[in-house]
Amino acid sequence: MIKTFSVLLAAGILLSACQQNSGAAANHSESSKGEPVYNRTKNPAAYPVFTVADTAHDFGKIKEGDIVAYSFKFKNTGSKDLVITYASSTCGCTVADYPKQPVKPGAEAYLKVVFNSAGKSGRIEKPVYLFAYTQPPQVDLKITGDVVESK
Repeated sequence: MIKTFSVLLAAGILLSACQQNSGAAANHSESSKGEPVYNRTKNPAAYPVFTVADTAHDFGKIKEGDIVAYSFKFKNTGSKDLVITYASSTCGCTVADYPKQPVKPGAEAYLKVVFNSAGKSGRIEKPVYLFAYTQPPQVDLKITGDVVESK
């Protein structure tokens, strides 16, 4: 009985500590340098906003082995400089080239996505993830197409 009570008491203390920490995590998190990065949703007008007309592009039919590219046009509709910190995809066949300089409020820029179809076949759907000091902090784009046998 005492053993069961001790286990329940320990579990209750752990759950209580987790709930207190999860509330703190909602307000800030640690940056890679250990500095707090506060939740941007409290004042979205104080941050850049990544606005893109089309979040997906379909290449249509692509011959196997071709390298194709598309540039997503976007605009910073926020009130601060937009800085893209990182862009990635799910494989090395899809590479995103993004502006390394800040995009001023009201300015437009391009994000070029290059897809290498070597060794691919059939329908492809590749996500491209952008991470930036924006509202929202992650933007998801997608390229699609049908890779056909080259003749």
